[in-house]
Amino acid sequence: MPALPSAIESFLLEHHVVSLATISAGEPWAASCFYAFDPASLSLIVLSSEKTRHGAAMLEHRTIAGTIAGQPNKIVDIRGMQFVAEAEVLEGEAGNAAYALYCKRHPIARLKRNTIWRVALRELKLTDNAKLFGHKVLWQRDQGTPL
Repeated sequence: MPALPSAIESFLLEHHVVSLATISAGEPWAASCFYAFDPASLSLIVLSSEKTRHGAAMLEHRTIAGTIAGQPNKIVDIRGMQFVAEAEVLEGEAGNAAYALYCKRHPIARLKRNTIWRVALRELKLTDNAKLFGHKVLWQRDQGTPL
């Protein structure tokens, strides 16, 4: 698997809200969720019930898309990421490790445990206008690499 560019890793560690785009029964849906970045698996860890509309959709279709961005006032300050990923529910030891990582980033999550999802990043595009207008950094996970 190719190394994750440092600009992408830094961006993922700086932010904490992801917008997920799912599809179920031919209908699109989007949801914003808190996340913790797991550098070891190049994944986002998300807690969300399987009963939510986006949770049920991720059970139906694992392949999702998403974005991560701030809310700058100036175009030159826009930095954002678009991605394609594979979502899966984590249980057992893997689920406990992911939950610990998530709680380290978001301690309030200890109050109520929920379904733990690994959003394994497959393809990323970081746009960073602060560096240069329209500057892009691309990354793609090798398709043959197991998650």
